[in-house]
Amino acid sequence: MEPNGRLLGGRYELTGLIATGGMGQVWQGRDKVLARDVAVKVLRSEFTGDPTFLARFRSEAQLAAGLVHPNIATLFDYGEVPAADPRSEHLAYLVMELVRGESLSTVLHRDRRLTPERTLDVLRQSAAGLAAAHAAGVVHRDVKPGNLLLADDGTVKVTDFGVAVTAASQQLTQVGQVIGTASYLSPEQAEGARATPASDVYALGLVGYECLSGQRAFDGESSVQVLMAQIHDAPPPLPGDVPAPVRQLLDTAMAKDPARRFHDGAAFRDAVDAVRQGRAASDGPRTAVLPAYREGAADRTVSVAAVAGAGARPPASTRAMPPVRAGTAPVAPEPHRRRRLLVPLLALLAVAAIVLGGVALANRSDEAATGTAPTTTSAAPSASPTASSARPSPSTTSATPTSTQPAPVDADDYVGRPVDDVERELIGLGYAVVREPRVNGAEAEGTVVDLQPTGRLDPGATVTVVFATAPPPPTPSATPTASPTAGNEDEPDENEPDENENGGGSGKGKDDKPGRGNNG
Repeated sequence: MEPNGRLLGGRYELTGLIATGGMGQVWQGRDKVLARDVAVKVLRSEFTGDPTFLARFRSEAQLAAGLVHPNIATLFDYGEVPAADPRSEHLAYLVMELVRGESLSTVLHRDRRLTPERTLDVLRQSAAGLAAAHAAGVVHRDVKPGNLLLADDGTVKVTDFGVAVTAASQQLTQVGQVIGTASYLSPEQAEGARATPASDVYALGLVGYECLSGQRAFDGESSVQVLMAQIHDAPPPLPGDVPAPVRQLLDTAMAKDPARRFHDGAAFRDAVDAVRQGRAASDGPRTAVLPAYREGAADRTVSVAAVAGAGARPPASTRAMPPVRAGTAPVAPEPHRRRRLLVPLLALLAVAAIVLGGVALANRSDEAATGTAPTTTSAAPSASPTASSARPSPSTTSATPTSTQPAPVDADDYVGRPVDDVERELIGLGYAVVREPRVNGAEAEGTVVDLQPTGRLDPGATVTVVFATAPPPPTPSATPTASPTAGNEDEPDENEPDENENGGGSGKGKDDKPGRGNNG
């Protein structure tokens, strides 16, 4: 791409580089005809000769052109500039609404966490934008903080439909591949199944989790580890200052089974409204009446699971992944056993990935020069056909409030079981659940040791689930022996968040200067 001052299509003057992503650059520009500022996304020149990338870029233009909604970044124009001679560039570009603000990834990189009220606002507006896309038959497939722009006026804009598909369109990927960002990819996408509106709901649920916790729900040293976690694992509990109705909202959005989630953006949007107004969500398996959410109202003490490296937020990359077979997983293992059993499986998957060429880059990145996250393609593991059987079946009753009296609570039915299973079961019975950790060296960590209250309770009553936690490690001696590996070489570096190709900034780059968002 040539520097500032380049005029595209005889109309759009490029005035300043905003961001560089996996597929191209985003520039601030000036529409000389309509005398307005715009954002111009230019496909990188090395990709214009690749029919797949060029087709994906044109597809983004066609899909985005049909989506008009206050919570979707508006597409104004698409154009191509053929090469005048063999030495010149063939350019393809999108002209979009210039959003003056910053990406959610930039905000999270700076502030770490959002309040529950602000999180609900981001989720509500994002879901509304996705609802418009889903109503038009478009599945985004890459919902993540970097693709949500927060305008200065408070509006949230969903952007970057570069890997979106319609129900009738042919996917621009090889058979058995799936495109998405591993940290926000739904279990069904990780298994190689076609993405649906419920897949976007899952990704938006993970975004909400990250806003409230300050860390990603699933992270790992490799994409394979992250994808296996998406398929098999439950995220760590949210902090105790997150109200129960908000936690229940995200539990439904992040359900492993798509049938248990809000089925599309409109249902998720309506569920957020219900939580704000103190009503029960109208979609998903829950039948409990959710108490009204009040800003600042916190539950009783709730366990907050520590996650190594929670302060770091590695770049999220958009990946396409051929399925890895994992058919030898045991039937319905308990969570702590499942993780141990997955260790050799992950090792085999890693070897297979190396033998097969590992993660294939679909969208090469100039991350070293710009500090931005690449848009890439990689291999996705397939879940065991029985891996989801450890989770309780959803209630078959309507999600709307019911006058049926819930079953009585008997502590003997739950003591000794994993806390995640107990919480899901109690919520399915119509109760609100609060977790309370208790140091107990005699019981396995994460198992339930007590419940209060018990007996026949009113619908929507709160049940406190007490679960075992390991005793703290012994205090080290006053004169510890120096370790030859002491130091911080094993500690993760502070990475920037993922770059938004359609204009959101990415916080600080490698030179520690703030990145510029789609706000000039």
